[in-house]
Amino acid sequence: MRTKRTRGYIVETAKEFELNASQVQEVAESMFRFTADVMGEGNRVLLDFHEIRLMKWGVFKVKPGRRKHFERIRDEKSNNTRK
Repeated sequence: MRTKRTRGYIVETAKEFELNASQVQEVAESMFRFTADVMGEGNRVLLDFHEIRLMKWGVFKVKPGRRKHFERIRDEKSNNTRK
C-alpha cells in the first residue's frame, strides 16, 4: 500500500465485503503482478513482446524506446561475440 488514500480504499473495501485488508490488497495487486508476468515473458533476442489489455485500464505494451534499448543491447552482444 503506497499511499494513505490507497490504504483507505483497501480498508473501506475490506469492511464493505467483510474481508481482511490483506485479502483486498492481494486482489488489487494481482492484476498488476499478472501484467508484469505476461510482459516479462517476452523474447528480448527476437524483440517479441506481448501486449495486454486490462478492461477500463488500457493496453500495456513495451514502448518503442525500450524496444530500441533491447535491440541495442542485442546488437552490442552480437558484435562482441564476432570479435
